[in-house]
Amino acid sequence: MRPWLKWFIAIDTAIVAIFLAVVFTPVGEQRPAIEQIGDVARGQTLLNTAGCFACHTDTTEDAALAFAGGPRLDTPFGDFYAPNITASKTAGIGNWSLAEFEAALRQGRNRQGQSYYPAFPFLSYRSLSDQDVADLFAALQKTTAVDQPAPSHQLAFPYNIRLGLKPWRWLFASTQSLNIDQSTAIGRGRYLVDVVGHCGECHNPRNSLGAFIAPYLGGSRDIPGGLSAPSIVGAALERMDWTEEDLVYFLADGMLPDGDFVGGSMVEVIEHGTSRMPESDRRAIAEYLFSLR
Repeated sequence: MRPWLKWFIAIDTAIVAIFLAVVFTPVGEQRPAIEQIGDVARGQTLLNTAGCFACHTDTTEDAALAFAGGPRLDTPFGDFYAPNITASKTAGIGNWSLAEFEAALRQGRNRQGQSYYPAFPFLSYRSLSDQDVADLFAALQKTTAVDQPAPSHQLAFPYNIRLGLKPWRWLFASTQSLNIDQSTAIGRGRYLVDVVGHCGECHNPRNSLGAFIAPYLGGSRDIPGGLSAPSIVGAALERMDWTEEDLVYFLADGMLPDGDFVGGSMVEVIEHGTSRMPESDRRAIAEYLFSLR
């Protein structure tokens, strides 16, 4: 057999093997079943902290239906719509199991075994504790059921092919949980910033394929809708004359150090999220961010 033919066969075999791996390798990973019982009140606090209302509720409608599906998210890849996550058994997650909810939230896997698009921040949520997952699920099961499905994503080719998310995950993503010690204020702040609040989803820069790149929390000019988000590490905040106390007050009411108030998408984050946190959590966030250089 001629050498070039051997190389041709070897390359073709490798391509076929990679394709089969992409098709048949399961999305996510097997995790032990969650045994904790969810607490609805704690789950409601977590829903606020995680900003679920802002993403999953279309407040541009005259009669906004809480958690029934979010507004259009305009990105370079197409338009995304956050789904209905109410207790509806037909359009929401009312007939989901806790295991299915965990797989979606922490592993980015839908009920059909396919990958969610990373517009859904499962890469941040991967480090949620078992108890927090159970609490979130319990709270969502108590929401008012809305039997109205959210619009489907409208994505350009080839981004509309979910199979392409498997190699993307291999290249850029890990669903391995981070073990974050919350026994200190800084640890608690890190958990709130990196996991529950998923602040990096807006404040991390990304490459052309939408994956996070350095510097961590270094700001982004590619926020959907043509907006931008600044760097929020302590060193950058200090250069803009912010103090920890300024940040604590900002997270409570949106007031900037100069007395003006924030605009854009951060308004909803504060109104439906950080303003409803315990003050201790807002202070933990500020302490953590100002520890970053």
